[in-house]
Amino acid sequence: MKKILKSSPPNVLTVFAYNYPRSLWDKKENYFTNYNKGILFKLLRERIFSTQGELCAYCECKIVNSSKLRIEHINDKSNYNTSTKWIHNLHLDWNNIIGVCLGGQSPKNTLYPTPKNLSCDAFKAHKKIHYTEFLNPLDIQAFPSFFKFEKRSGKLQVDEDKCIEANIDSNLVEDTIINLNLNCDRLMTDRYEIFKSYNEEIKKARISNNKNIKIELADKWFSQKYPSFFTTRRILLGQFAEQYLKENNYDG
Repeated sequence: MKKILKSSPPNVLTVFAYNYPRSLWDKKENYFTNYNKGILFKLLRERIFSTQGELCAYCECKIVNSSKLRIEHINDKSNYNTSTKWIHNLHLDWNNIIGVCLGGQSPKNTLYPTPKNLSCDAFKAHKKIHYTEFLNPLDIQAFPSFFKFEKRSGKLQVDEDKCIEANIDSNLVEDTIINLNLNCDRLMTDRYEIFKSYNEEIKKARISNNKNIKIELADKWFSQKYPSFFTTRRILLGQFAEQYLKENNYDG
């Protein structure tokens, strides 16, 4: 998981919320997703897709197009009590939504059966995980990364030292991995493939005596917004990634 820096309002959601403050997300006539035949929802999804660099906010897989992006309410919108007039409307809170992948829910995904291989929002909903039981990518810091990567398996782990440096509860980081199922077989395989490709690049560089390979990979990977499994690549490059990101004012 990486930090997400949201774009500033106004946007289609905040304007709609201003005009219809007690409207909800779906199921009734003038809810946001049905308003104006779904055009606003499409525009919002595209904005989130672009802001996040086409990555899922939780697992960091690349989302192939905006129509595959699911809008996730971090604090479940069902916690909104419509009977209370002035309560905070979780449905239309710009700072309560992010974009996530389908979490393994695909009829074509026959290699990784569910629910074992659900992840992200799909797993959270399956297990009914409360929003206080995982990290909010809108609230975490850009530096440092507080994950480690087990190279032989593709497994994400907690970096205790970096948690101390970032003043983050390592137990919450561990809970995040568990409660979003970020170490399901499907995601570990994807991360391991990144590691294999990285090893190939390092091997080629060793043969050609290219001592700048990690600097070159940092530029190749992080010059665009953003490569798949951003955190995995960041961990693999270590200080070379950190230096590149700092020099280029990375803030999510």
